[in-house]
Amino acid sequence: MEKKSYTYGSKLAGMILHLFFTVILTIAVYLLASLISKNILQVTDIGTDDFFNSGYYTKCMEQKCSELTDYLHLLQKGNKRSAEDDKRYLQYTNEFKREDTNFCYWYKQNGVWYTNQPDSVEGQEFDTQTVLMEAKTMGDYLIYDMEKKEFGTDIRGMENYFFDSYNNQMYLPLENVVLVIGVDTDLTAKDDLYDAEMEYVRLHPWIKVSIVAALVSLMGWVLSLVYLTLATGHRDGEEGVHLNFVDRIKTEIVTAVFIAATSELIMLLSHVNNKTWNVSGLLVASGTVSLLIDVLFLIFYLSMVRRMKAEVMWENSLACWFVKGMDKFFEKRTVTVSVLVVFAVHMIVCFVLAMGAFYYHRVICLVLLLIFSGMEAYFLLRSAVEHYQVYEGVEKITEGVLSNKIDTEGLHGEDKKLAEAINNIGSGLLHAVDDSTKNERMKADLITNVSHDIKTPLTSIINYVNLIKLEHIDNERVNGYIRILDAKSQRLKQLTEDLVETSRITSGNVKLDMQKIDLVELIYQTAGEFNEKFEAKELTIVTKLPKTEVMILADGRQLYRVIENLYNNVAKYALEKTRVYVDVHVLEEKVTFSIKNVSERSLALENSNAGDLTERFIRGDASRTTEGSGLGLSIAKSLTQLMGGIFFIGVDGDLFKASITFPMYRETIDTDE
Repeated sequence: MEKKSYTYGSKLAGMILHLFFTVILTIAVYLLASLISKNILQVTDIGTDDFFNSGYYTKCMEQKCSELTDYLHLLQKGNKRSAEDDKRYLQYTNEFKREDTNFCYWYKQNGVWYTNQPDSVEGQEFDTQTVLMEAKTMGDYLIYDMEKKEFGTDIRGMENYFFDSYNNQMYLPLENVVLVIGVDTDLTAKDDLYDAEMEYVRLHPWIKVSIVAALVSLMGWVLSLVYLTLATGHRDGEEGVHLNFVDRIKTEIVTAVFIAATSELIMLLSHVNNKTWNVSGLLVASGTVSLLIDVLFLIFYLSMVRRMKAEVMWENSLACWFVKGMDKFFEKRTVTVSVLVVFAVHMIVCFVLAMGAFYYHRVICLVLLLIFSGMEAYFLLRSAVEHYQVYEGVEKITEGVLSNKIDTEGLHGEDKKLAEAINNIGSGLLHAVDDSTKNERMKADLITNVSHDIKTPLTSIINYVNLIKLEHIDNERVNGYIRILDAKSQRLKQLTEDLVETSRITSGNVKLDMQKIDLVELIYQTAGEFNEKFEAKELTIVTKLPKTEVMILADGRQLYRVIENLYNNVAKYALEKTRVYVDVHVLEEKVTFSIKNVSERSLALENSNAGDLTERFIRGDASRTTEGSGLGLSIAKSLTQLMGGIFFIGVDGDLFKASITFPMYRETIDTDE
């Protein structure tokens, strides 16, 4: 199953969407809560936009009736009102005695009428039916007549308020009570009912928007969190779980910081909610705080998810660190206890002897202190020498001397155990190297034997092809077959020879005849042999060679083969109608021959690493549409190193550069004194 790729951009988009949904969800919830607290949001109001048919209007009327009842009660108490009653009475008087009001009432008790009508006088008599007709003409009305036992209203829900709640106790026990209420539904006066209608019109349309936004943002919040849970810890093109710096902090510390910071922000959010804000200010404040909380939540939650994916939740915790420390202490308790005991003995002995020598002035204590200190110095020096002896043995093994053994005769305690373990490691490495060498030799022998077995029938094939060519066959198709057969057999012969040569070089069976050679002259000879091939591809040779001889110490035949392979590589893979740069320069007693050309094929695409070109069977033409075995550069590198030189391959885009470096040869003249 193909593994899903999570790019940095998709994860960033997921985090931004999660934060966005968090803010929207918080704003929607706070808006709905604000509407509920203002009694604007009720289930029955979702389908209507009419203020006078809403539950909010009913709540306003219930509140007005309660305040009116309290006001009338305070009015009848007269001088018997307390200071607190007077305060409420003044507030109600301002509310119920104002002339520009949409709420009109007529109240009769014990034959006395009370009203807020501006054209009435105190003690005026009213006819109940006339007042009721006037209330009905205003729009909404309510009549509560205990004289005729009559109740009627067109205000939705008010009958429940009077007969199904505790508020009915304000009226039902009274006799000879008449209450008539009229509400101007045109709201011509700008009173509290007018303000309530304005607030309802302004906020009620947001009910549906808030509910939809809350549901959609909640779904988006969950989906984005699921995506981030799956994506976190994974990088495009990389295997395993990637941990960042937060994931390396101890689990308990991250948890404590998250809980502390989140608690502070939640307290801030509740503090914001307790403040007297307008709706827009409340939404902005709550959205900002919720954004900060969600940022902390994502950092904490995704870190925990990455820890669980990488299975380091427990390992990267303080509890694990403590448990492992205790296990290690008890596991190594022998060493630990011995060190503590030695240190305690040292402190006690030194303290006792020092007290005797310097406080009680006992010479014997001073002598014993010096002897004790000398013994400690001896043991410390011996331990240091043994440590250094073990270190020298390790150094020799790291330098490749696997047969080296540390002498354990003069070692003691832990140093002796460590030296014996290192000796065993060296022996194991030596056996592994021997096995690897044997395997390489077996592979080389196999290549040699197979190549020799192929060589005999291949020689016969080549000879018979040559005999057929001498027959002068007139059939052109047959001649084409013969040419192909001849070319392929020669190529197979070259491959066989290269395999044998590679096998000889890797097994160390090449005998070198090291002589002083003029490198410049050898390059001129080799270049002359490739003039035809270079001209066929219209390659221009740009040569920069010293005019004097440059002598090096090498095997002439093998060095020629190295340079020939480099020239042959250029002839095969260089781009037509380009320049080939050949250069020899001397620097600090080093002679370097380099050859550069533009490759016909993109080396960056064919081979990801320039060093691959010197490996066996690696070719600049990965599609293998050109002649060659892929062993030329490998043989050239091996021969150069056998002769004490340095072989280098470099690729810069399509520019191919090869160089060989040898120490410059200087003749030493012996003079007899």
